[in-house]
Amino acid sequence: MNDIPAIYQGKLSTLEEIRVSPLSRAYTFSDSIYEVVPYFKGKALCFREHFDRMKNSAHLMDLKVDFESVSSDLYLLSETLAEKDGYIYYQITRGIDPIRSHLYQDDLELERFGYAMPSNFSSSPIGAMLCNDDRWGKCNIKSTSLLGNILAMNKAKSLGCNEVVMHREGFMTEAGASNVFYFNEKGQVRTSALSENILPGITRSILIDALRDTPYRVKEGSCSIKDFNDSPCIWLTSSTKGLLPLTHLIETDYKLQENYHGFLDVVELFNSAMQLHLATSK
Repeated sequence: MNDIPAIYQGKLSTLEEIRVSPLSRAYTFSDSIYEVVPYFKGKALCFREHFDRMKNSAHLMDLKVDFESVSSDLYLLSETLAEKDGYIYYQITRGIDPIRSHLYQDDLELERFGYAMPSNFSSSPIGAMLCNDDRWGKCNIKSTSLLGNILAMNKAKSLGCNEVVMHREGFMTEAGASNVFYFNEKGQVRTSALSENILPGITRSILIDALRDTPYRVKEGSCSIKDFNDSPCIWLTSSTKGLLPLTHLIETDYKLQENYHGFLDVVELFNSAMQLHLATSK
């Protein structure tokens, strides 16, 4: 971990060398936003979409960000991933308080921090746990305030699972670190409609666009967790997971139907869309 390229306030160094104040509002309040941008052979996947989502999160958090500096930081980090697969984690924090206070001062200097991590993005189907969505009401902001996710996912870990699928009053929202799609008993591809309870995932958007003019066109809307019992395939989407099927879902009768033809077709269409996005990436 000593040589992982990292940047703080525009200065490129290593993750080990960076020091952050304990009075950073990221540390005391999780008063920060972040993005994770995947790179394949040194090319960013949907960089503009990730950048725009960070801008929207900053707007919703009332963070006055110099995005030219952010762009410069991301460029420096991307140079360390030349010809490599990996991802950039990037975070913007409201700043460092003179003393801990819920009321922040308007003249705080924003903190910019990020690092570049090589990764092969390999993954296998995983188990998940169905649970109530106890998170705060602004999940459309990509904030580092993730306590609800952490508690749920670690409870799932204690039961031998790596993820959770959350719901509110019996209707699916999303997973702990992913969006969720599934085939219902009629063979339709379903996912929850965007709302303040759901992060607008970039991979989610790629998949919906890829399936738009196919027999697998995604139906967005309210998704009852009762659908899971008869589903042949439930899967997660995220920038680092791609399309990841669930083997089982605790608290339901769901069990993955291996080699389900519909999901294999969806994966093929998604991979083609990914290649098109990467072909136009700089």
